[in-house]
Amino acid sequence: MGFWENLKRRLSPPKMLDPDFGPLVFMYIPNAPDRSYWEADDWLFGPTQTRIGVALPGPTAGPLQEGREFYLRLPERFDGIMERVRPELDRVAREWLGRPLASDLWADFKLAGFDLEDPNAKPVEWTVSFEATGDTWLGVVIPFVDDDVRPAVVDT
Repeated sequence: MGFWENLKRRLSPPKMLDPDFGPLVFMYIPNAPDRSYWEADDWLFGPTQTRIGVALPGPTAGPLQEGREFYLRLPERFDGIMERVRPELDRVAREWLGRPLASDLWADFKLAGFDLEDPNAKPVEWTVSFEATGDTWLGVVIPFVDDDVRPAVVDT
């Protein structure tokens, strides 16, 4: 791909309206085109009834079907995901907020989104992201490898 095409994709990225995820913007990664993805910043996530962001892997033609299926299955898996991330959110609350996680974790954090690297990889690597809701802003990303939780990464 030439210089002018790269510049055009950065200044005016392709967009589409998806029936499930709403408005999507193509995020082209010039040095790794196979890692390019479609970004949705306004997906209404049923279990929390909040708008969150997701990154759907795929080329300019559109998101990969396997990625779409991964995200569309998240609502039915959400309770189990939250059981797995709760200990990490408690660790973050104790370390960064100076107290244990509230019994209602939504008093301390809101769901920000999900990210999926490659839906066809074995194992599948993905993340769930949260933001602290109190006076101290924290961004918390909890990585998964398949269904195994990894330590949270905190941004301040």
